[in-house]
Amino acid sequence: NLLLPDGVPAERQWARFYIKIYRAEGLPRMNTSIMANVKKALIGENKDLVDPYVQVSFAGQKGKTSVQKSSYEPLWNEQIIFTEMFPPLCKRIRIQIRDSDKVNDVAIGTHFLDLRKISNEG
Repeated sequence: NLLLPDGVPAERQWARFYIKIYRAEGLPRMNTSIMANVKKALIGENKDLVDPYVQVSFAGQKGKTSVQKSSYEPLWNEQIIFTEMFPPLCKRIRIQIRDSDKVNDVAIGTHFLDLRKISNEG
C-alpha cells in the first residue's frame, strides 16, 4: 500500500484502545451562554456552574463521557474505547473538557496526548 508511511507494516491487526477518564479538578467558573445572561437579567438567576464532560478524539473517531451537572470537580470513572488498526497512523489523542450547554458547548481546555511518548518502539 503506497499510502502507508515507511516502517508501518502492510498487514496490520485490529486493536482496542482504552481511554480511562477519572476526574477533573479546579474548573473555572463560567457563564458563557447568552441565555444564561438573559435569565440573570430577567429573573436574577446566576448560573456560573459548569456542566462538564470529556470528549476524546482519536483517528477520526470521537467518544465522550456523561455530563456532570453543576460541578467544578466532576468524577466520571468512565472509559472510552476506540477500535483501530495497530499500529495506528494517528500520532496523538485529543482530550477536551467541555461545558455542556443547550445552545452551544464550550471548550474549557484541550490536551494532546502524544502516542510516541506512551508506547514502546516495538
